[in-house]
Amino acid sequence: MILLLSVIFQDITLSTEAASESFKTTLSYERHVWILEGTAKDESRHPHAKYSSLVRLSSPTSMVDVRLTSDAAADAETTSGGLGIQYLTSRDRQLKTLALKAEINRLRNELKLEVKLPRVMPFDFGVTST
Repeated sequence: MILLLSVIFQDITLSTEAASESFKTTLSYERHVWILEGTAKDESRHPHAKYSSLVRLSSPTSMVDVRLTSDAAADAETTSGGLGIQYLTSRDRQLKTLALKAEINRLRNELKLEVKLPRVMPFDFGVTST
């Protein structure tokens, strides 16, 4: 099912499209355009569970682009998940990524953590705990 909605107030236009796993909302005013879009997916295959999502806010006129991602998975042995943020820097227009990943292995009684930071931040580290 796809839902379409458009609202126009003087020089402001707001439109939304939505389907079962995604949406896109566009706000336009003066010479600016803002787009908010997202997806949520169930990619599970028995007996493995797997889910992912994405939310993105962008504005071509303002040079803004921010993406939030997440994922989770589980099976009999492990459970894992991750969060990520990608953004464009204002100074040099480079794409930067922040990420946090975790995995729990029940058979080995182990927890793994991984953190990724942009180069401008002082450290990257990974931790394994048993």
